[in-house]
Amino acid sequence: MLDQAEVDCILAAVDRATPLGRRDYLAGLRAGELLRLTRADVDLDIGLLHIRHTKFDKSRVVPIAPDLLQQMLRCRTLATQHFGSRLPQEPFFPSPRGGRYSITALRDAFHQALKSAGIERTSGNRHIRLHDLRHSFAVLRLLLWCEQDVDLGAKLPLLATYLGHVGLASSQRYLQLTQELMGEITRRHQVRFGYLINGGEL
Repeated sequence: MLDQAEVDCILAAVDRATPLGRRDYLAGLRAGELLRLTRADVDLDIGLLHIRHTKFDKSRVVPIAPDLLQQMLRCRTLATQHFGSRLPQEPFFPSPRGGRYSITALRDAFHQALKSAGIERTSGNRHIRLHDLRHSFAVLRLLLWCEQDVDLGAKLPLLATYLGHVGLASSQRYLQLTQELMGEITRRHQVRFGYLINGGEL
C-alpha cells in the first residue's frame, strides 16, 4: 500500500513518462481497463467512462472526477492535434504510433516513475506493483470518507461497485486497514463511545 506522499511523488514522475499512471490512480481502474478504453468509451460531455467486458465479463459506468475530466480533455486535444480525426473504436490513450499501449510498456513506465521518485520497488517485505495504485485509490478513498465522518457501512458497497467487484468480499484486499485509517477509526470510536478500542481506558 502506498501512502499519500508516495502517491504524489509517483504521479508527478509518471506524468513525465506517460500520463496513463495518473489516470489509473485517479479513476481506480485496473490497468487493462485503462488500456482498453476507446474514444467511444469516454464521454467527456457528461463525465462518464464506460468500462466494457472487463473481469468476469462485466461492464460498468464510472463517473469522472472534475480534475480527471480536465486531464482527459487535454489528452483528447493532444491526441487529435497529433493524429488528426480519429475513429470511435481507436484507443483513447494512443501510444506514440497511434496504437494501444501494452501492459508491459505501462509497467515499465511505472517502474521508471518509481525510480525517478526515489522510491524503492522492494523494501523489506513490501514490493510495489502497478496494481498498488488501484489499491491506494480504494484505501485513500476510505480515509477521505473517515475524515468526512460518513457511514462507511453505507459507502463500502458503492466503492465495491465502482471498482467493478461482484460484492464486498471481493474488495477486502483493497480495504485492509492502514495505520492512518486505524488511527482515524480509533478516534471516531472514542468520540462516539467514550473509550479506546485498543485496550485503553473504559
